[in-house]
Amino acid sequence: MEELLNNFLLVGSILLVVSVFLSKSSTKFGLPILVLFMLVGMAAGTDGLGIIHYEDYELTHSLSLIAICIIIFSGGLSTEWNDVKPVLKRGVVLSSLGVVITTALLAAFVYFVFNVELMESLLLASILSSTDAAAVFAIFRDKRTQVRKNLRSLLEFESGSNDPMAYFLVSLFLGFYQFGVPEPGAIAFQFISNPMIGLAMGVFISLCFKYINDRVELDYIGLYPPLTISFLFLMYSLTTKLGGNGFLAVYIFGIFLGNSKIVHKKPLLVFFDGTSWLAQIGLFVLLGILVFPTRILEVSSIGILISVFLLLVARPAAVFLCLLKSNFSLKEKIFISWAGLKGATPIVFASFAATVPSGSTKTMFDIVFFTVLISALLQGGTLKLLAKKLGLVYESYFDPEFPIDEELLEKTKNGNKQFRIEEDYFAVGKRLIDLNLPKGALVLFILRDGNFIIPDGSTTFSPQDKVLLVTNNRDDVERSINCFKFDVRSVAEEADLLNKIF
Repeated sequence: MEELLNNFLLVGSILLVVSVFLSKSSTKFGLPILVLFMLVGMAAGTDGLGIIHYEDYELTHSLSLIAICIIIFSGGLSTEWNDVKPVLKRGVVLSSLGVVITTALLAAFVYFVFNVELMESLLLASILSSTDAAAVFAIFRDKRTQVRKNLRSLLEFESGSNDPMAYFLVSLFLGFYQFGVPEPGAIAFQFISNPMIGLAMGVFISLCFKYINDRVELDYIGLYPPLTISFLFLMYSLTTKLGGNGFLAVYIFGIFLGNSKIVHKKPLLVFFDGTSWLAQIGLFVLLGILVFPTRILEVSSIGILISVFLLLVARPAAVFLCLLKSNFSLKEKIFISWAGLKGATPIVFASFAATVPSGSTKTMFDIVFFTVLISALLQGGTLKLLAKKLGLVYESYFDPEFPIDEELLEKTKNGNKQFRIEEDYFAVGKRLIDLNLPKGALVLFILRDGNFIIPDGSTTFSPQDKVLLVTNNRDDVERSINCFKFDVRSVAEEADLLNKIF
């Protein structure tokens, strides 16, 4: 047993090291790097080098749910609510109605073209209906080259929030496939209660976590990530037990924490960024090991037709219908249509269906895997190029965060503020000592051209410097910032002169 464990750790660590080094090109290639993780798994699997013999769909599905929860939560953490609010309405429509439209169109295509039974057609279509959070987040990890903010916000929100609807449809049609269609009333009740319970549980447990996290002072900072993970899986499992949508609850939890002031938030963000990458690598490698390339080739002709219909008909139709009266231009709608990336999530859903003892569900898994590969290579490899051709890309300045836990400072009487030195500020070209800051006001860091500077009294300021300011009292924050904006001595002298005149 010990030797078996040692061999597993040896092979697993080698695969992980290879995958991590491959990820060096992730910002250049985007989603295809995730495909490389799959190829690493396929090479190690039964049909490859035969290092690992594995074909356990149930275990894969269980492990995949854990990984997807972490990926969705991490995506929620990085979602800026202020960016999402302008596109929230369209995002919700696209992540719900868009999934339904895609499912209906693709199911009709499979049913009529391939003469597949209706329930099997609906099940296959629902599995392929959603965009993948891990895939879309990977595409936008390059912080220096970005598409317009409204497009990025819409796509990230859609990819993070449409998995719950897709998973609900997969569970629904898989139940129909196994046990028959229930009463319409029961379907309608489940359709309404599933997201509502997920939404309510997501908000309630998020508030509980914030209350506990901010008031219970643990002896070690390293215990805060385990506390968060425990709430993450408590939320998913409890919501699912109550008949709600666990993925939706987890995504809400991520958005809530990412946009709230909580103690030790920065360590949590760093921890879950790394954990999310580990989950993505492990998930894609595992799914690659599960695949038999020879079986994939057998369904390639079907997979190509389904991929073409999905890319050129079903996805664009869903996007254009859901954004019919929106302010998005034709170019932007074309880009959103092409950004309907498929990744690990459809394969995980397919592994869920493959747990049913049926030959057709195994074939369905192979079709889904082939379709995801086509989407990854074709859409993922050309998405940034398309954005540039459509004129939707801009070069952004990468602005790293100060290594300070501001949320922890919020618990003290001190004030703290991050702000940028603008061109017209009085502080430009002036020394720190010339600014006449209030007593107790300190500039802890200056961020300039990606480098951190610890200032002294002779340090001068330049436009676009980012400043981290701390004051003895919170009331002194605005007064201190004004010292950077104006010559406070001149202002005071002018005020005295006006008082003498009038």
